[in-house]
Amino acid sequence: MPKITRKLNASYFLVAIIILLLALVIYEFSSKGKLEEKSTTVYQNLNQVQVIGTRVGQAPSDFVAITTEGKLVRLYDLIERKKPVIVYFMATWCPWCAKDYAALSKVYKKYENNITFISISLDLSEDFIELKEYRKKYPELQKTIFAQGKEEILIDYGITKTTTKYAIGRNGTIIYRTIGAFDEEQWEALLDKLVNE
Repeated sequence: MPKITRKLNASYFLVAIIILLLALVIYEFSSKGKLEEKSTTVYQNLNQVQVIGTRVGQAPSDFVAITTEGKLVRLYDLIERKKPVIVYFMATWCPWCAKDYAALSKVYKKYENNITFISISLDLSEDFIELKEYRKKYPELQKTIFAQGKEEILIDYGITKTTTKYAIGRNGTIIYRTIGAFDEEQWEALLDKLVNE
C-alpha cells in the first residue's frame, strides 16, 4: 500500500474519531437539557432528613402493633406526642425479662406520665391472652403497653434476643440501645436520662 494511501486512511480515521467525539458531546449536552426540563429539584432542610435504622442517632423503623386491649398502636404516633418511648422486646417465658420487669416496677411509677413504655413479644406464638395474664404479675406497670409480636417488626429491628431495649428521645431518634436485664439503679438512670434530655 503506498504511503499516500496509508496517510489518507489514517487522516480519515482521525477525522472519524473527532466527529464521533463531537457527536457524543453534543448528545450529552442536549440530553442534560431534556432531563432538566423534565425534573424539578426539591430542597429539604437537613434537620428533616433522618436515617431509619437501629443505631443510636437514627430514627427507628415505624410499626403498628395490636395491644392486649385490642387497640392498634403505632410507634410514630407515640413519638409525635413528644414523650420519650422505650420499645422493649420480651417473652413471657424469659427469666431475664421477669427480672427486668421486677426492677422496673420499683421505679416506673415516678416516670409513668412522662415516658411511654411498649413491650413487644418476640415469641410470635404468644397470644393476647397470655400477654394480658403475664402483665397482671406487674401491677405497677399497668400504664405500660403490651403488644403481640409481628415478624416484620422483629426483622426491622433485628431482634434475636429478649431484653432488647430501644430508648427513643423526644426528637424521635434512638438515644440508647442495649440487651440484658437491668437492675433498679440502671432503670432509674435510663428513665432519668430520657425525661431530662
